[in-house]
Amino acid sequence: MTYLKAAPFMIVMAMMAGTTTVSAQEAPQATTLITEQAADSPWLKVYFSSGSATIAPDQAATLDRAVRTFREGDPFVMIVAGSADKVGDPSTNLELSLRRASVVAAALTNRGIPIDRLQVLGRGTSELKVATGDGVPEEENRVVEISWR
Repeated sequence: MTYLKAAPFMIVMAMMAGTTTVSAQEAPQATTLITEQAADSPWLKVYFSSGSATIAPDQAATLDRAVRTFREGDPFVMIVAGSADKVGDPSTNLELSLRRASVVAAALTNRGIPIDRLQVLGRGTSELKVATGDGVPEEENRVVEISWR
Protein backbone atom coordinates (compact mmCIF):
# COMPACT_ATOMS: atom_id res chain seq x y z
CA MET A 1 0.00 0.00 0.00
CA THR A 2 2.43 2.65 -1.15
CA TYR A 3 -0.21 5.38 -1.18
CA LEU A 4 -0.04 5.39 2.63
CA LYS A 5 3.44 6.89 2.38
CA ALA A 6 1.91 10.12 1.07
CA ALA A 7 1.38 13.08 3.36
CA PRO A 8 -1.58 12.54 5.73
CA PHE A 9 -3.68 15.33 4.25
CA MET A 10 -3.32 13.75 0.80
CA ILE A 11 -4.74 10.47 2.08
CA VAL A 12 -7.63 12.18 3.83
CA MET A 13 -8.39 14.31 0.77
CA ALA A 14 -8.24 11.27 -1.51
CA MET A 15 -10.57 9.38 0.80
CA MET A 16 -12.99 12.32 0.87
CA ALA A 17 -12.90 12.46 -2.91
CA GLY A 18 -13.55 8.72 -3.09
CA THR A 19 -10.33 7.97 -4.97
CA THR A 20 -8.72 5.93 -2.19
CA THR A 21 -10.25 3.12 -0.18
CA VAL A 22 -9.04 1.37 2.92
CA SER A 23 -10.50 -1.96 3.97
CA ALA A 24 -11.62 -2.64 7.54
CA GLN A 25 -8.50 -4.76 8.04
CA GLU A 26 -6.20 -2.00 6.77
CA ALA A 27 -7.83 0.91 8.65
CA PRO A 28 -5.95 0.48 11.98
CA GLN A 29 -2.59 0.36 10.16
CA ALA A 30 -3.48 3.39 8.03
CA THR A 31 -4.60 5.34 11.09
CA THR A 32 -1.37 4.51 12.92
CA LEU A 33 0.77 5.58 9.97
CA ILE A 34 -1.17 8.83 9.53
CA THR A 35 -0.87 9.60 13.26
CA GLU A 36 2.89 8.92 13.25
CA GLN A 37 3.46 11.18 10.23
CA ALA A 38 1.33 13.97 11.69
CA ALA A 39 3.33 13.86 14.93
CA ASP A 40 6.59 14.31 13.01
CA SER A 41 5.82 17.65 11.39
CA PRO A 42 2.20 18.72 11.01
CA TRP A 43 2.88 22.21 9.62
CA LEU A 44 5.67 23.99 7.86
CA LYS A 45 7.43 26.84 9.68
CA VAL A 46 9.37 29.85 8.43
CA TYR A 47 11.47 31.49 11.16
CA PHE A 48 12.43 35.16 11.48
CA SER A 49 15.01 37.27 13.27
CA SER A 50 13.84 39.47 16.12
CA GLY A 51 11.88 42.49 14.88
CA SER A 52 12.25 41.42 11.24
CA ALA A 53 9.81 40.47 8.49
CA THR A 54 12.58 39.52 6.05
CA ILE A 55 12.79 35.88 4.99
CA ALA A 56 16.31 34.60 5.52
CA PRO A 57 17.90 32.63 2.65
CA ASP A 58 18.03 29.48 4.81
CA GLN A 59 14.21 29.46 4.91
CA ALA A 60 13.83 29.01 1.12
CA ALA A 61 13.69 25.22 1.41
CA THR A 62 10.61 25.49 3.63
CA LEU A 63 8.88 27.69 1.05
CA ASP A 64 9.79 25.23 -1.70
CA ARG A 65 8.39 22.37 0.40
CA ALA A 66 5.14 24.32 0.84
CA VAL A 67 4.84 24.66 -2.92
CA ARG A 68 5.49 20.93 -3.41
CA THR A 69 2.87 20.18 -0.75
CA PHE A 70 0.39 22.37 -2.59
CA ARG A 71 1.10 20.82 -5.99
CA GLU A 72 1.08 17.23 -4.75
CA GLY A 73 -1.91 17.46 -2.44
CA ASP A 74 -3.90 20.32 -3.95
CA PRO A 75 -5.35 21.46 -0.62
CA PHE A 76 -8.41 23.65 -0.76
CA VAL A 77 -6.61 26.44 1.09
CA MET A 78 -3.22 27.10 2.68
CA ILE A 79 -3.27 29.12 5.89
CA VAL A 80 -0.30 31.43 6.41
CA ALA A 81 -0.28 32.56 10.05
CA GLY A 82 2.35 34.89 11.47
CA SER A 83 3.41 35.19 15.09
CA ALA A 84 5.79 37.29 17.15
CA ASP A 85 7.61 36.89 20.44
CA LYS A 86 6.92 39.12 23.43
CA VAL A 87 9.75 41.58 22.80
CA GLY A 88 8.22 45.02 22.26
CA ASP A 89 4.75 46.50 22.23
CA PRO A 90 1.82 44.09 21.68
CA SER A 91 0.27 46.21 18.91
CA THR A 92 3.62 46.44 17.13
CA ASN A 93 4.00 42.67 17.44
CA LEU A 94 0.55 42.14 15.94
CA GLU A 95 1.50 44.31 12.94
CA LEU A 96 4.85 42.50 12.67
CA SER A 97 3.17 39.10 12.68
CA LEU A 98 0.86 40.16 9.84
CA ARG A 99 3.81 41.59 7.85
CA ARG A 100 5.64 38.28 8.29
CA ALA A 101 2.63 36.31 7.08
CA SER A 102 2.19 38.68 4.12
CA VAL A 103 5.85 38.31 3.12
CA VAL A 104 5.56 34.51 3.22
CA ALA A 105 2.31 34.65 1.22
CA ALA A 106 4.03 36.82 -1.40
CA ALA A 107 6.92 34.34 -1.60
CA LEU A 108 4.44 31.49 -2.11
CA THR A 109 2.56 33.34 -4.86
CA ASN A 110 5.89 34.17 -6.52
CA ARG A 111 6.50 30.41 -6.56
CA GLY A 112 3.18 29.74 -8.29
CA ILE A 113 0.54 29.26 -5.60
CA PRO A 114 -2.60 31.22 -6.56
CA ILE A 115 -3.32 34.05 -4.12
CA ASP A 116 -6.98 33.03 -3.90
CA ARG A 117 -5.88 29.73 -2.30
CA LEU A 118 -4.19 31.48 0.65
CA GLN A 119 -5.55 32.80 3.93
CA VAL A 120 -3.18 35.24 5.60
CA LEU A 121 -3.40 36.23 9.25
CA GLY A 122 -1.36 37.76 12.04
CA ARG A 123 -1.63 36.32 15.54
CA GLY A 124 0.68 38.73 17.31
CA THR A 125 1.49 37.11 20.65
CA SER A 126 -1.93 35.49 21.11
CA GLU A 127 -0.89 31.89 20.34
CA LEU A 128 2.69 31.50 21.50
CA LYS A 129 4.37 28.14 20.93
CA VAL A 130 6.65 28.76 23.91
CA ALA A 131 5.24 30.66 26.88
CA THR A 132 7.55 33.49 27.94
CA GLY A 133 7.42 36.62 30.00
CA ASP A 134 7.22 40.09 28.47
CA GLY A 135 10.43 41.18 26.76
CA VAL A 136 11.81 37.63 26.43
CA PRO A 137 13.03 36.77 22.92
CA GLU A 138 12.05 33.31 21.67
CA GLU A 139 12.79 32.06 18.13
CA GLU A 140 9.96 29.49 18.21
CA ASN A 141 7.50 32.37 18.59
CA ARG A 142 8.97 34.41 15.69
CA VAL A 143 7.46 32.20 13.05
CA VAL A 144 4.98 31.90 10.22
CA GLU A 145 3.18 28.58 10.16
CA ILE A 146 1.91 27.24 6.85
CA SER A 147 -0.95 24.80 7.25
CA TRP A 148 -3.60 23.47 4.90
CA ARG A 149 -7.04 22.00 4.73
